[in-house]
Amino acid sequence: MNARDAIRLVATREIRERLRSRVFLVSTVLLLALVGVSAVFASAFTSQRTYRFAVVAPAPPGLEAALRRAASPFDAKARLKVAPSAAAGRAELEAKHVDALLLLRENRLVFRSDVDAKLAAVADTAVRAVRHHLPPAPELTAATLEPATPKPSDAEVAVALIGSMIVLLALEVYGQWVLIGVVEEKSNRVVELILSTVRSRHLLAGKVLGIGLLGLAQVALVGGLAAVLLAAGVFDAPSSLGGSLALVIPWFALGFALYAVAFAAAGALASGQQDASAAGQPVSVVLLVAYFASYVALHVQLSGPLAGFLTVFPLTSPFVLPARSALTGVPAWEHALALVLMLASIYGLVRLAGRIYSDGLLHGGPRLDLRAAWRLGRGQAQG
Repeated sequence: MNARDAIRLVATREIRERLRSRVFLVSTVLLLALVGVSAVFASAFTSQRTYRFAVVAPAPPGLEAALRRAASPFDAKARLKVAPSAAAGRAELEAKHVDALLLLRENRLVFRSDVDAKLAAVADTAVRAVRHHLPPAPELTAATLEPATPKPSDAEVAVALIGSMIVLLALEVYGQWVLIGVVEEKSNRVVELILSTVRSRHLLAGKVLGIGLLGLAQVALVGGLAAVLLAAGVFDAPSSLGGSLALVIPWFALGFALYAVAFAAAGALASGQQDASAAGQPVSVVLLVAYFASYVALHVQLSGPLAGFLTVFPLTSPFVLPARSALTGVPAWEHALALVLMLASIYGLVRLAGRIYSDGLLHGGPRLDLRAAWRLGRGQAQG
Protein backbone atom coordinates (compact mmCIF):
# COMPACT_ATOMS: atom_id res chain seq x y z
CA MET A 1 0.00 0.00 0.00
CA ASN A 2 1.47 3.32 -1.05
CA ALA A 3 1.62 6.37 1.21
CA ARG A 4 -1.32 8.18 -0.36
CA ASP A 5 -3.67 5.21 -0.09
CA ALA A 6 -2.58 4.51 3.49
CA ILE A 7 -3.16 8.11 4.62
CA ARG A 8 -6.53 8.23 2.85
CA LEU A 9 -7.58 4.94 4.44
CA VAL A 10 -6.70 6.11 7.96
CA ALA A 11 -8.31 9.52 7.43
CA THR A 12 -11.52 7.94 6.12
CA ARG A 13 -11.64 5.63 9.11
CA GLU A 14 -11.24 8.55 11.52
CA ILE A 15 -13.96 10.57 9.79
CA ARG A 16 -16.36 7.62 9.78
CA GLU A 17 -15.84 6.89 13.47
CA ARG A 18 -16.21 10.54 14.53
CA LEU A 19 -19.34 11.07 12.45
CA ARG A 20 -20.95 8.15 14.24
CA SER A 21 -20.16 9.78 17.56
CA ARG A 22 -22.93 11.75 19.24
CA VAL A 23 -20.31 14.11 20.62
CA PHE A 24 -19.54 15.52 17.18
CA LEU A 25 -23.18 15.90 16.16
CA VAL A 26 -24.27 17.42 19.47
CA SER A 27 -21.31 19.82 19.58
CA THR A 28 -22.07 20.99 16.02
CA VAL A 29 -25.72 21.64 16.85
CA LEU A 30 -24.79 23.44 20.06
CA LEU A 31 -22.26 25.69 18.32
CA LEU A 32 -24.75 26.62 15.60
CA ALA A 33 -27.40 27.24 18.24
CA LEU A 34 -24.96 29.43 20.16
CA VAL A 35 -24.40 31.62 17.10
CA GLY A 36 -28.14 31.83 16.50
CA VAL A 37 -28.92 32.68 20.12
CA SER A 38 -26.21 35.35 20.15
CA ALA A 39 -27.81 36.90 17.07
CA VAL A 40 -31.21 36.95 18.78
CA PHE A 41 -29.76 38.53 21.92
CA ALA A 42 -27.79 41.05 19.85
CA SER A 43 -31.00 42.17 18.19
CA ALA A 44 -33.13 42.13 21.34
CA PHE A 45 -30.77 43.75 23.81
CA THR A 46 -28.82 46.23 21.73
CA SER A 47 -29.17 49.54 23.52
CA GLN A 48 -30.48 52.49 21.54
CA ARG A 49 -27.77 55.07 21.03
CA THR A 50 -28.29 58.77 21.72
CA TYR A 51 -26.45 61.27 19.53
CA ARG A 52 -25.64 64.36 21.58
CA PHE A 53 -25.34 67.61 19.61
CA ALA A 54 -24.45 71.14 20.60
CA VAL A 55 -25.29 74.17 18.46
CA VAL A 56 -24.18 77.76 18.85
CA ALA A 57 -27.06 80.11 19.69
CA PRO A 58 -29.39 81.00 18.21
CA ALA A 59 -30.67 77.54 17.29
CA PRO A 60 -32.90 77.37 14.20
CA PRO A 61 -36.53 76.52 15.02
CA GLY A 62 -37.31 72.81 14.66
CA LEU A 63 -33.66 71.69 14.62
CA GLU A 64 -33.96 69.27 17.55
CA ALA A 65 -37.08 67.66 16.08
CA ALA A 66 -35.32 67.34 12.72
CA LEU A 67 -32.32 65.67 14.39
CA ARG A 68 -34.61 63.16 16.08
CA ARG A 69 -36.31 62.31 12.81
CA ALA A 70 -32.97 61.93 11.04
CA ALA A 71 -31.64 59.65 13.79
CA SER A 72 -34.67 57.38 13.75
CA PRO A 73 -33.59 55.28 10.70
CA PHE A 74 -30.36 54.48 12.56
CA ASP A 75 -32.39 53.24 15.55
CA ALA A 76 -30.96 56.11 17.61
CA LYS A 77 -32.14 59.14 19.53
CA ALA A 78 -30.88 62.71 19.31
CA ARG A 79 -30.49 65.38 21.93
CA LEU A 80 -29.61 69.04 21.30
CA LYS A 81 -27.87 71.47 23.64
CA VAL A 82 -27.60 75.18 22.84
CA ALA A 83 -24.22 76.78 23.63
CA PRO A 84 -23.99 80.55 24.09
CA SER A 85 -20.82 80.79 21.98
CA ALA A 86 -18.49 78.78 19.77
CA ALA A 87 -15.92 78.68 22.58
CA ALA A 88 -18.50 77.32 25.00
CA GLY A 89 -19.53 74.70 22.44
CA ARG A 90 -15.91 73.58 21.98
CA ALA A 91 -15.55 73.33 25.75
CA GLU A 92 -18.58 71.06 25.87
CA LEU A 93 -17.09 68.94 23.09
CA GLU A 94 -13.67 68.69 24.75
CA ALA A 95 -15.32 67.71 28.03
CA LYS A 96 -17.19 64.92 26.20
CA HIS A 97 -20.56 66.32 27.22
CA VAL A 98 -21.60 66.23 23.54
CA ASP A 99 -20.57 64.14 20.54
CA ALA A 100 -20.47 66.90 17.93
CA LEU A 101 -20.73 70.70 17.65
CA LEU A 102 -22.83 72.37 14.95
CA LEU A 103 -21.35 75.66 13.68
CA LEU A 104 -24.16 76.60 11.33
CA ARG A 105 -22.77 80.00 10.32
CA GLU A 106 -19.67 78.24 9.01
CA ASN A 107 -21.56 75.15 7.79
CA ARG A 108 -19.27 72.94 9.85
CA LEU A 109 -19.80 69.91 12.07
CA VAL A 110 -16.96 69.52 14.56
CA PHE A 111 -15.96 66.25 16.29
CA ARG A 112 -13.32 65.69 18.96
CA SER A 113 -10.89 63.46 17.06
CA ASP A 114 -12.73 60.96 14.88
CA VAL A 115 -15.57 61.60 12.43
CA ASP A 116 -18.65 59.46 13.05
CA ALA A 117 -20.19 58.84 9.62
CA LYS A 118 -23.67 58.02 10.97
CA LEU A 119 -23.76 61.02 13.25
CA ALA A 120 -22.58 63.26 10.40
CA ALA A 121 -25.34 61.91 8.17
CA VAL A 122 -27.95 62.62 10.84
CA ALA A 123 -26.73 66.19 11.29
CA ASP A 124 -26.53 66.87 7.56
CA THR A 125 -30.04 65.51 6.94
CA ALA A 126 -31.53 67.51 9.82
CA VAL A 127 -29.90 70.84 8.83
CA ARG A 128 -30.92 70.31 5.23
CA ALA A 129 -34.52 69.73 6.34
CA VAL A 130 -34.54 72.85 8.51
CA ARG A 131 -33.12 74.96 5.68
CA HIS A 132 -35.37 73.28 3.10
CA HIS A 133 -32.33 72.50 0.94
CA LEU A 134 -32.22 69.54 -1.41
CA PRO A 135 -29.38 67.12 -2.21
CA PRO A 136 -26.89 66.41 -3.70
CA ALA A 137 -24.65 69.18 -2.36
CA PRO A 138 -23.45 68.41 1.22
CA GLU A 139 -24.80 70.83 3.78
CA LEU A 140 -22.03 70.52 6.37
CA THR A 141 -18.27 70.01 6.31
CA ALA A 142 -16.90 67.67 8.98
CA ALA A 143 -13.88 68.72 11.03
CA THR A 144 -12.10 67.64 14.23
CA LEU A 145 -10.56 69.45 17.17
CA GLU A 146 -7.68 67.00 17.34
CA PRO A 147 -5.87 64.86 14.77
CA ALA A 148 -7.71 61.65 13.96
CA THR A 149 -6.68 58.65 16.03
CA PRO A 150 -7.92 55.53 14.24
CA LYS A 151 -8.96 52.83 16.68
CA PRO A 152 -10.90 49.60 16.33
CA SER A 153 -14.62 49.71 16.85
CA ASP A 154 -16.34 47.61 19.50
CA ALA A 155 -17.59 45.27 16.77
CA GLU A 156 -14.08 44.76 15.40
CA VAL A 157 -12.73 44.03 18.88
CA ALA A 158 -15.56 41.54 19.48
CA VAL A 159 -14.85 39.73 16.20
CA ALA A 160 -11.14 39.53 17.03
CA LEU A 161 -11.73 38.18 20.54
CA ILE A 162 -14.43 35.72 19.48
CA GLY A 163 -12.31 34.49 16.56
CA SER A 164 -9.29 33.89 18.82
CA MET A 165 -11.45 32.12 21.38
CA ILE A 166 -12.96 29.87 18.70
CA VAL A 167 -9.47 28.93 17.49
CA LEU A 168 -8.31 28.16 21.06
CA LEU A 169 -11.33 26.00 21.89
CA ALA A 170 -11.22 24.20 18.55
CA LEU A 171 -7.50 23.43 18.80
CA GLU A 172 -7.89 22.11 22.34
CA VAL A 173 -11.02 20.03 21.60
CA TYR A 174 -9.81 18.46 18.37
CA GLY A 175 -6.30 18.05 19.74
CA GLN A 176 -7.80 16.05 22.62
CA TRP A 177 -9.64 13.91 20.06
CA VAL A 178 -6.30 13.05 18.49
CA LEU A 179 -4.74 12.37 21.89
CA ILE A 180 -7.58 10.12 23.10
CA GLY A 181 -7.76 8.28 19.76
CA VAL A 182 -4.07 7.42 19.93
CA VAL A 183 -4.30 6.30 23.56
CA GLU A 184 -7.37 4.12 22.87
CA GLU A 185 -5.69 2.35 19.96
CA LYS A 186 -2.55 1.84 22.00
CA SER A 187 -4.43 0.52 25.05
CA ASN A 188 -6.51 -1.91 22.98
CA ARG A 189 -3.42 -3.08 21.10
CA VAL A 190 -5.26 -2.26 17.88
CA VAL A 191 -2.27 -0.25 16.82
CA GLU A 192 -0.17 -3.41 16.45
CA LEU A 193 -2.56 -4.71 13.77
CA ILE A 194 -2.67 -1.32 12.04
CA LEU A 195 1.13 -0.98 11.97
CA SER A 196 1.40 -4.38 10.30
CA THR A 197 -0.05 -2.80 7.14
CA VAL A 198 0.47 0.96 7.60
CA ARG A 199 3.65 2.82 8.52
CA SER A 200 3.54 4.89 11.68
CA ARG A 201 4.10 8.22 9.92
CA HIS A 202 1.23 7.44 7.53
CA LEU A 203 -0.95 6.53 10.51
CA LEU A 204 -0.05 9.85 12.14
CA ALA A 205 -0.75 11.83 8.97
CA GLY A 206 -4.07 10.09 8.34
CA LYS A 207 -5.29 10.56 11.91
CA VAL A 208 -4.42 14.27 11.93
CA LEU A 209 -5.90 14.75 8.47
CA GLY A 210 -9.18 12.96 9.23
CA ILE A 211 -9.88 14.72 12.52
CA GLY A 212 -8.61 17.98 11.06
CA LEU A 213 -11.06 17.82 8.15
CA LEU A 214 -13.95 17.26 10.55
CA GLY A 215 -12.81 20.11 12.73
CA LEU A 216 -12.35 22.36 9.72
CA ALA A 217 -15.85 21.53 8.50
CA GLN A 218 -17.34 22.30 11.89
CA VAL A 219 -15.44 25.60 12.28
CA ALA A 220 -16.27 26.58 8.68
CA LEU A 221 -19.96 25.83 9.28
CA VAL A 222 -20.09 27.92 12.45
CA GLY A 223 -17.91 30.70 11.02
CA GLY A 224 -19.91 30.71 7.79
CA LEU A 225 -23.18 31.16 9.66
CA ALA A 226 -21.69 34.00 11.69
CA ALA A 227 -20.37 35.67 8.52
CA VAL A 228 -23.78 35.39 6.83
CA LEU A 229 -25.52 36.93 9.85
CA LEU A 230 -22.88 39.65 9.92
CA ALA A 231 -23.39 40.43 6.23
CA ALA A 232 -27.16 40.44 6.72
CA GLY A 233 -26.82 43.13 9.37
CA VAL A 234 -28.04 41.00 12.27
CA PHE A 235 -25.04 42.10 14.32
CA ASP A 236 -24.28 45.78 14.76
CA ALA A 237 -20.99 45.60 12.86
CA PRO A 238 -19.62 46.39 9.40
CA SER A 239 -20.30 43.60 6.91
CA SER A 240 -16.63 43.80 5.82
CA LEU A 241 -15.72 42.08 9.09
CA GLY A 242 -17.04 38.86 7.58
CA GLY A 243 -13.82 38.57 5.60
CA SER A 244 -11.73 38.91 8.76
CA LEU A 245 -13.89 36.32 10.48
CA ALA A 246 -13.44 33.95 7.53
CA LEU A 247 -9.65 34.25 7.94
CA VAL A 248 -10.02 32.25 11.15
CA ILE A 249 -10.78 29.09 9.13
CA PRO A 250 -7.47 28.60 7.23
CA TRP A 251 -5.44 29.59 10.26
CA PHE A 252 -7.33 27.11 12.39
CA ALA A 253 -6.33 24.43 9.86
CA LEU A 254 -2.66 25.43 10.04
CA GLY A 255 -2.72 25.69 13.82
CA PHE A 256 -4.41 22.33 14.10
CA ALA A 257 -1.77 20.69 11.90
CA LEU A 258 0.92 22.03 14.24
CA TYR A 259 -0.66 21.26 17.60
CA ALA A 260 -2.39 17.99 16.60
CA VAL A 261 0.94 16.38 15.73
CA ALA A 262 2.19 17.31 19.21
CA PHE A 263 -0.98 15.88 20.81
CA ALA A 264 -0.52 12.64 18.83
CA ALA A 265 3.08 12.30 20.01
CA ALA A 266 1.93 12.94 23.60
CA GLY A 267 -0.72 10.24 23.25
CA ALA A 268 1.90 7.77 22.06
CA LEU A 269 3.89 8.40 25.24
CA ALA A 270 0.92 7.61 27.52
CA SER A 271 0.71 4.21 29.19
CA GLY A 272 -3.09 4.03 29.19
CA GLN A 273 -6.41 5.88 29.40
CA GLN A 274 -5.77 7.04 32.96
CA ASP A 275 -2.51 8.61 31.83
CA ALA A 276 -3.87 10.44 28.79
CA SER A 277 -4.60 13.73 30.55
CA ALA A 278 -1.14 13.97 32.09
CA ALA A 279 0.52 13.10 28.79
CA GLY A 280 -1.30 15.84 26.91
CA GLN A 281 -0.93 18.47 29.63
CA PRO A 282 2.37 19.97 28.34
CA VAL A 283 0.83 20.58 24.89
CA SER A 284 -2.29 22.13 26.45
CA VAL A 285 -0.12 24.40 28.61
CA VAL A 286 1.84 25.58 25.57
CA LEU A 287 -1.44 26.22 23.76
CA LEU A 288 -2.83 28.29 26.65
CA VAL A 289 0.41 30.26 27.08
CA ALA A 290 0.40 31.04 23.36
CA TYR A 291 -3.20 32.24 23.56
CA PHE A 292 -2.70 34.46 26.61
CA ALA A 293 0.53 35.91 25.19
CA SER A 294 -1.45 36.78 22.05
CA TYR A 295 -4.26 38.29 24.14
CA VAL A 296 -1.84 40.50 26.09
CA ALA A 297 0.01 41.63 22.96
CA LEU A 298 -3.22 42.59 21.19
CA HIS A 299 -4.36 44.67 24.17
CA VAL A 300 -1.05 46.40 24.89
CA GLN A 301 -0.10 47.68 21.44
CA LEU A 302 -1.61 46.35 18.23
CA SER A 303 1.13 47.77 16.01
CA GLY A 304 4.00 47.24 18.44
CA PRO A 305 7.02 44.96 17.95
CA LEU A 306 5.60 42.26 20.25
CA ALA A 307 2.35 42.02 18.28
CA GLY A 308 4.35 41.98 15.04
CA PHE A 309 6.56 39.14 16.30
CA LEU A 310 3.63 37.08 17.57
CA THR A 311 1.87 37.59 14.21
CA VAL A 312 4.53 35.51 12.44
CA PHE A 313 5.59 33.24 15.35
CA PRO A 314 4.09 29.82 14.50
CA LEU A 315 2.76 29.00 18.00
CA THR A 316 0.81 32.27 18.21
CA SER A 317 0.06 33.23 14.59
CA PRO A 318 -3.27 31.29 14.49
CA PHE A 319 -4.52 33.62 17.25
CA VAL A 320 -2.83 36.92 16.41
CA LEU A 321 -2.94 37.12 12.62
CA PRO A 322 -6.74 36.86 12.16
CA ALA A 323 -7.29 39.18 15.15
CA ARG A 324 -4.91 41.87 13.88
CA SER A 325 -6.45 41.58 10.42
CA ALA A 326 -9.84 42.44 11.92
CA LEU A 327 -8.51 45.25 14.11
CA THR A 328 -5.83 47.11 12.15
CA GLY A 329 -4.99 45.08 9.06
CA VAL A 330 -1.85 43.06 8.41
CA PRO A 331 0.58 43.77 5.53
CA ALA A 332 0.81 41.15 2.80
CA TRP A 333 4.45 40.40 3.58
CA GLU A 334 3.54 39.49 7.18
CA HIS A 335 0.86 37.12 5.88
CA ALA A 336 3.45 35.50 3.60
CA LEU A 337 6.14 35.28 6.30
CA ALA A 338 3.72 33.83 8.84
CA LEU A 339 2.60 31.20 6.33
CA VAL A 340 6.17 30.20 5.42
CA LEU A 341 7.26 29.93 9.06
CA MET A 342 4.13 27.95 9.95
CA LEU A 343 4.63 25.44 7.13
CA ALA A 344 8.31 25.06 8.01
CA SER A 345 7.40 24.49 11.68
CA ILE A 346 4.79 21.90 10.78
CA TYR A 347 7.31 20.04 8.64
CA GLY A 348 9.96 20.13 11.37
CA LEU A 349 7.53 19.04 14.08
CA VAL A 350 6.23 16.20 11.93
CA ARG A 351 9.79 14.90 11.57
CA LEU A 352 10.50 15.23 15.29
CA ALA A 353 7.13 14.12 16.66
CA GLY A 354 6.90 11.38 14.03
CA ARG A 355 9.87 9.59 15.57
CA ILE A 356 8.47 9.96 19.09
CA TYR A 357 5.06 8.79 17.87
CA SER A 358 6.53 5.77 16.09
CA ASP A 359 8.61 4.62 19.05
CA GLY A 360 6.00 5.39 21.71
CA LEU A 361 3.12 3.51 20.07
CA LEU A 362 4.56 0.06 20.71
CA HIS A 363 5.92 0.86 24.14
CA GLY A 364 3.86 -1.05 26.70
CA GLY A 365 5.45 0.00 29.97
CA PRO A 366 4.96 3.11 32.08
CA ARG A 367 4.56 6.52 30.47
CA LEU A 368 7.66 7.70 28.66
CA ASP A 369 8.94 11.22 28.97
CA LEU A 370 10.31 13.03 25.94
CA ARG A 371 13.93 12.32 26.81
CA ALA A 372 13.33 8.58 27.25
CA ALA A 373 11.37 8.39 23.99
CA TRP A 374 14.13 10.21 22.13
CA ARG A 375 16.81 7.87 23.54
CA LEU A 376 14.65 4.88 22.56
CA GLY A 377 14.32 6.19 19.04
CA ARG A 378 18.04 6.82 18.69
CA GLY A 379 18.86 3.37 20.01
CA GLN A 380 16.49 1.69 17.53
CA ALA A 381 17.86 3.78 14.68
CA GLN A 382 21.45 2.79 15.52
CA GLY A 383 20.45 -0.82 15.94
